[in-house]
Amino acid sequence: MKDHLTVREFISAFDSGYSLVKQLQDDINALNVYPVPDGDTGINMSLTLESVVNEIRKMEEADFSEVGHALIKASLSGARGNSGVILSQILKGFGRVLQSTDGRRLTLSNFLLAIVEGKKTAYHAVIKPVEGTILTVIRKISERIETKTYQSFEEALHDVVEVGWQTVLETPEMLDVLKKADVVDAGGYGLYVFFEGFRAAVAGETPKPHRVTQRVSETFISESGYGEYKFCTEAYFKSDNMDFEYAKNFLSSQGDSIVLGQEGGLWHFHVHTNEPFLVLQEMGKFGELIQVKIDNMAAQVEGRFQVEEKPFAVVAVAPSPKWAELFRSIKVDFVVMGGQTMNPSVGQILDGVKHVHSNKVYILPNNPNIILSAEQVRELTDKEVVVIPTKNPAQAAVGLSLYFGVEDPLDVFFKQILDHTNFIELTRATKDSHVDGLDVKAGDWLVLWDDQLKAACSRWDCVLETLQELTKNSGYTIASIFKGLDAKEQETQTMKELFASLGMEVEEYDMDQPFYPYWVLVEKS
Repeated sequence: MKDHLTVREFISAFDSGYSLVKQLQDDINALNVYPVPDGDTGINMSLTLESVVNEIRKMEEADFSEVGHALIKASLSGARGNSGVILSQILKGFGRVLQSTDGRRLTLSNFLLAIVEGKKTAYHAVIKPVEGTILTVIRKISERIETKTYQSFEEALHDVVEVGWQTVLETPEMLDVLKKADVVDAGGYGLYVFFEGFRAAVAGETPKPHRVTQRVSETFISESGYGEYKFCTEAYFKSDNMDFEYAKNFLSSQGDSIVLGQEGGLWHFHVHTNEPFLVLQEMGKFGELIQVKIDNMAAQVEGRFQVEEKPFAVVAVAPSPKWAELFRSIKVDFVVMGGQTMNPSVGQILDGVKHVHSNKVYILPNNPNIILSAEQVRELTDKEVVVIPTKNPAQAAVGLSLYFGVEDPLDVFFKQILDHTNFIELTRATKDSHVDGLDVKAGDWLVLWDDQLKAACSRWDCVLETLQELTKNSGYTIASIFKGLDAKEQETQTMKELFASLGMEVEEYDMDQPFYPYWVLVEKS
């Protein structure tokens, strides 16, 4: 019987807990109805744990204080989704106790203290705690171990697992939506599964988790929908001057399901909102956004029961909700939210590839800085992945909208489209600089042609003159103007008039992308 764990034993047990969650992630997904029935709780918890495992697996020769530090940082940076972010806060509390553990032995008392600290940290991070969830499971476990005395890890972990399972069974009586759906809580079940994997490794046994046979019905999903807020928005960011109360109040004004975690200058927030970019813009004022994730929960709910295999699927990156809606209307099967200054990770793109129902997947990165991440996905999946090197959403939108009754594969067709289009970006300089032989002043209009700076203009007339020089007598027949958040009506009108005077058919779209008031795609017939 064990009265302590070595670093090697702790890492092995944690790895076993992660492996069992990954093994049963489909069962966990199938229970997911709260807070939104988007069917990804198992995936999110598995990915959160995976980020920790990948970090601590290589630390068998480290002290527990070092393991604790790595556990906190990895769980904060790797947290995914509502249950994943809450799980990361449980792990953060656990890691804090490990940080204060000297040497390479974890005593039973410190292990139990770590669980209690995990509960406290999670309840502090969730702005409006709801019972009948993963929070209740960790609370009930914490309450039990605080009132009992244990002689060994095996005895304590047996109790942790038994209390966890009994609490999972009770969750439908605590949360009405679970009772209506006739399921137990997905996040709570996922936490129980983790502890069972951990217990089995410590005891030298094969895990024997209680399995759940319940599944959320398609009828329940279609009737319940995704709720008031459409976008699951979260970010991992660095800030030394963010105030916790300000962040809590701001996020509360923008949505619900709020989890806000902090460790020193590192932060992670999760919120369900209808204004994801407004949230990111405000939070980004206080520091550097390191990782950003935006999921359209409406699309996830609608696609949860889609099982028909397709000849091919399309995954595209979108810089705003309107771009996402446009993409879904023109053959895109999965949209990854992101773009300039908010590049999605390889893992987020891989999630899209895993979600779609096809073994052949085209990825449209729609930004030069995302192409490399998209390329890396090929090495991480058994599916056939083809990256079409679109450098902007406009190219993707035009190409997909024209892909009707075409025999060529999508990537071959897109090559023809890219060869017959040019892309114009109009944005404002944020600082003085010298670029491509041009002196740029803060506030100047920057005119970029296929990523090359062609002019820095202090006046709008100068922008129009540059556009005329770039497009006249070049055979362009269509100009598609995609307006961003800062587009102005008078500027838009004069640009439309210019392109019309050069013989082009002009199309205008209100797309609300940040940072770029205008994107323009000009096409040759």
